[in-house]
Amino acid sequence: MVTLKDIAELASVNVSTVSRALNDSEEIGEETKNTIRQIAEKLNYRPNLTARALVGKGTNSIGIILPEVRSNYYAQMANYIESELKRHDYSMLIGLSEFELRNEAHYLDVLASHMVDGILLVSIVKPAIKEKLCKVSASYRIPIVLMDCNRRIAGYDRFSIDENYSLMLAIGKFKETGMKRIGFVSDTLAGIARSKAFIYAMKRYGLPVDEELIRIGKERFEYGGYLRMKEILSLRKNVDAIFAAYDNMAIGAMKAITDSGLRIPDDISVIGTDNIRESEYQFIPLTTISRPLKEMTRLSISRLIERIDDPIKKDPVDIVLKGELIVRNTTRSV
Repeated sequence: MVTLKDIAELASVNVSTVSRALNDSEEIGEETKNTIRQIAEKLNYRPNLTARALVGKGTNSIGIILPEVRSNYYAQMANYIESELKRHDYSMLIGLSEFELRNEAHYLDVLASHMVDGILLVSIVKPAIKEKLCKVSASYRIPIVLMDCNRRIAGYDRFSIDENYSLMLAIGKFKETGMKRIGFVSDTLAGIARSKAFIYAMKRYGLPVDEELIRIGKERFEYGGYLRMKEILSLRKNVDAIFAAYDNMAIGAMKAITDSGLRIPDDISVIGTDNIRESEYQFIPLTTISRPLKEMTRLSISRLIERIDDPIKKDPVDIVLKGELIVRNTTRSV
């Protein structure tokens, strides 16, 4: 491993001069700086980030805790985060929680011990995480921002998406095209917030809520949507439309509908959420709610960097963004 001493010997200067030159100190002349930088580049020198952190200069790295990257939604989120951090000259370290509280707590400790400058937590927040957040914030003096979280925690900035508004868009589209008997399919994780939003929207539009048409199970993605839709169809009830908690579930539900000899949207309309890349390219392009991921990421990273630069500058904010209905072919025209 190349050290400052190695560079100093080749440049015929002392170690402190090398350190100040690489940190662009005004005390060092431009000619000396350029010589030292060229030697450092030739030797492929990499600074010791831990040492930088210990002297209060930061590591230019951000810790990211994501639930997963298997789904297109979170994979897309990870890409947006990386692009935004690069724009600010930060790198990232990622921990995947698999939606487990104990994993979130573990990665908060791991990332903090690696002396990241800040942490972005993407989570289906459970109240018990507050104690760990407070402990990490106090012990390591690291700012933490919450993103795409279903619950606010006092003292922390949060950037999220309005689930009720998204469901109002979807149910409103169904109602304006004459749909009244509407079902809901989800896995257990997404169902926590979105089933409540579904019921809220149905009641706001004065539509009947049939508990039998709300199907939530442990299976995820397309397979989960397929199984939950098959359960609804097995009830032999008249169903006009289906709202799926996310697009992968909607794609599975669409297969179950067509496998049963029914037509989309003539017999059953379908709306999903997330507007993932695959949605537009299905055998019937999927109507979906587009969530403002890019904007939420931009705001979250910007706020986190503000906190890094000045931890006590501003009071915490709670910013809730709104989605947009993308109408395609799985819903009827008015």
